[in-house]
Amino acid sequence: YLEWNLLQSHNDEVSFLGEGAVLVASSKRCKNEIVLVRDNILSMQSHPDLTPDLMMEKIWPAVVRKGYVDPASEKEVRREMSKVDTDRSLDFIRDFFRS
Repeated sequence: YLEWNLLQSHNDEVSFLGEGAVLVASSKRCKNEIVLVRDNILSMQSHPDLTPDLMMEKIWPAVVRKGYVDPASEKEVRREMSKVDTDRSLDFIRDFFRS
């Protein structure tokens, strides 16, 4: 059993696993969080490419400007962002490609 914090910014998800797909990880927000198809396709519903700093510097201002979030929630969002383990996610992806 492995647990780490991933960055999610939407509620989109793969709802059906096709033939050959294996569920690797689930989360509270996404049943099919990480899926492996055969031995060469890795699907992640989170955003391992976004660091908390990048999210807060580039994405946060845009979602506030568009009215998607309450600007008053920034402190709570920053607290949650501090839990995201981007390095672990990237290590997981690197290990996948090396295997």
